[in-house]
Amino acid sequence: MKISKTIKFAASCVAVMTMSSAALATPTYSGLNTIQSVVAFQSGIVLITIGTAPASPWSACNGNHQFAFNTASTSGQALYKNVITAQQGAKGVYVIGTGTCTLRNAVEDVDYIQINP
Repeated sequence: MKISKTIKFAASCVAVMTMSSAALATPTYSGLNTIQSVVAFQSGIVLITIGTAPASPWSACNGNHQFAFNTASTSGQALYKNVITAQQGAKGVYVIGTGTCTLRNAVEDVDYIQINP
């Protein structure tokens, strides 16, 4: 019984050590902010820049102080419409990143964006 627990513990330690860096990534939280710029590429990738420094430290991968999402999906298209609406209406937004930069180098992927009424 004791050997079984030791093996389970060792296996758990190995599993934690082999997790990808994405699993341990710390996302950026913008706090209430404004969208300064939106750049849409033909590839479907959209980059957004917030107006001021975020409420949390920038994610380790976010070197350009920008966020990105892909409009190839229905959810990405809805997100794009919300971003444009927020920017045109000068509405405050909360941008939450994923802590990973898979769409563009040094640009953090968007988890979600909340528009402040």
